[in-house]
Amino acid sequence: MRLLQKFAIVFTIGTVSYAIRWFYIGRLYRSRRKFVKNELVVITGATSGIGLALADELVSRNCHLVLGCRSLARGREIQKQLQQRIGHPDTKINIFELELTSLESVVRFVKDVNELQKPIYALVNNAGIFYTQSTLTVDGIEQTFQVNYLSHYLLTLLLLPKLKQYSGNSRIVILSSKAHQRVERFPDLELHREFEDSSSNRFRSYQYSKFSSVLFAYKLSSILANSNVSVHCVDPGNVETSIFRSFPPLSNKFLYYIQKPLRVLLIKTPREGAQGLLLAILSPNPPRFYINEHHFDKDEDYKINPRIFNPILGDTLWTLSRKLCREYLLEMV
Repeated sequence: MRLLQKFAIVFTIGTVSYAIRWFYIGRLYRSRRKFVKNELVVITGATSGIGLALADELVSRNCHLVLGCRSLARGREIQKQLQQRIGHPDTKINIFELELTSLESVVRFVKDVNELQKPIYALVNNAGIFYTQSTLTVDGIEQTFQVNYLSHYLLTLLLLPKLKQYSGNSRIVILSSKAHQRVERFPDLELHREFEDSSSNRFRSYQYSKFSSVLFAYKLSSILANSNVSVHCVDPGNVETSIFRSFPPLSNKFLYYIQKPLRVLLIKTPREGAQGLLLAILSPNPPRFYINEHHFDKDEDYKINPRIFNPILGDTLWTLSRKLCREYLLEMV
């Protein structure tokens, strides 16, 4: 009898835990699609976290991967791992240097991609930083704003001709966050420059950079409405990645391991976090514009900051961004 009681308790706990995890994690995107034309997919931030999980999911689907990496040595390690995993050392994976704190590096990366002389099927703007100390990049721009938004803005515009060259429907996929919902003031030029370092300002900076990314995505989607290129924002939810390496409650090993049991239950793995990106890339008809973190088979516009749909703010961001990137946009014309 005691054995049955123990079994019943374990079974109940397991069932409840699974239900809780399913509620917070959502479901996996099931697709067996493989590419037939060795389509080119460009991913930023692919040496760890969601970007690496996405590359791992795509490498066996017969696509040509281009991974933008800060460290070429780390990128080559990833390239070797991916090729070994599928048993094809000749699988097309290009590793190009991409340092998002430098607009010049973005231009060099685009030139490397263009030298492949292939149209792009999908561009995935995945790389990002969170809760980092305020500092200026080599371009004199606050680093969170530049890494999370401005460099991806420049990258997207410079690769847009290659996306338009694709014979079918190509996609631009931008990693979003519910943090963008909290932004009420735009533009906030203080966050474009080095600001007073504090916990609240680090959060504000991240929220602002994600708001800018979603605002840009919506503006670009309206511009490309009659083209073969669609734009999709994906909110992956809370995912266990190295993006939290500067966040005290998680960068402290003691505090992290205290939270570990709950994090295993409530926080997504990188593979689980990549599911919305897979949907945006693989689905013949992905949800328009915004893909929700949990039940990503539906459009859920109520999760978007309503200011995103203000055309004046979209025009303002576009003008500011072009001004900051003007030298590099003209260089590539």
